[in-house]
Amino acid sequence: MSDTLRQQRLKKLRTMTAGLLDQAFPPRCACCNDWGSAPLCEACAAAIVRERLAEACPICAGSVGPFEASWDGCGACREMRLRIMGTARVGTYGGKAGVLVRQYKYRERQDVEPLLIEWLSDSISAARWFDRVEAVTYVPTHWRRMLRGRSHAARLLAKGVARRLDLPCVSLLRRTRSGPRQVGLSYNQRVENVRGAFSLIPGASVRGARILIIDDVRTTGATLEECAKALRRGRATEIYAAVVARAKGTDDDNVVT
Repeated sequence: MSDTLRQQRLKKLRTMTAGLLDQAFPPRCACCNDWGSAPLCEACAAAIVRERLAEACPICAGSVGPFEASWDGCGACREMRLRIMGTARVGTYGGKAGVLVRQYKYRERQDVEPLLIEWLSDSISAARWFDRVEAVTYVPTHWRRMLRGRSHAARLLAKGVARRLDLPCVSLLRRTRSGPRQVGLSYNQRVENVRGAFSLIPGASVRGARILIIDDVRTTGATLEECAKALRRGRATEIYAAVVARAKGTDDDNVVT
C-alpha cells in the first residue's frame, strides 16, 4: 500500500471516528456547557455581541455609562499618568468574555481561539489609533512558567491578531524575574509585584516605533504599564494595548493574569 493511500485511509478513519464521538458525546458550549452547541450556543453568542457593543473607556477599557466614553479617559483613569495611550477590549471578565478566557487558558478549549482572535482583531481595527500601529507584541511570561507546559495565551492571541490585521508580530519583551500571581492583590501590591519585572529582549530596537501590546486580561493595568515602561525606555513613541477581557479591578478576586 502506498504512503498516499495509507494517509487517505487514516484521514477517513479519523473523520469517521470524530463523527461517532460527536454523536455519542455532543460538543458543549464553552460558556454555559450546554450540549450540542460548540463552541457557543445561540444565547451565549448573543450575549457576547451585547458585550462587544457595550460602552468602554478608550484609554483603560473600563466599562462606562452611555456618553461617558472620552479620549480624556474615564473617572478611573483620567488622573493617572499612563504610558499606554489607548486600550481596546472584547468584553468584561465578569461576562462571557471572561468565561471564554478561562476556558481557553485552563480548560484547553482551543476551539474558542479563532473567535477570540476575530473579536480582538475587530475591536483593534475599530480603534481610532489602529492605523498608527506598526507592530504587535505581547506580555511575556517567565521561562519557569513556560516549563510547566501550558500554552502562552497572550503570545498565541498576538500572533493570530497580527496575521489577521497584516501586521508583524515581534517578540520584544522578556520577564526578568518571576513572582506571585496578581490574584487578590491590591492596586499598590500589583504595581510592586511587577515593578522592574520586564525589559527589552537584548538586541530589540524600538526607537520611534508605535507598538500594540496584547494580553488576555487587564485588571488594574499594572502589568501592561510595566511592559510599556520597558518599551518607552527603548524610545518607542506610541504604545497601545488590547485585551480580551477587562476586569473591574482589585475587587475581583477571581481574576488570574
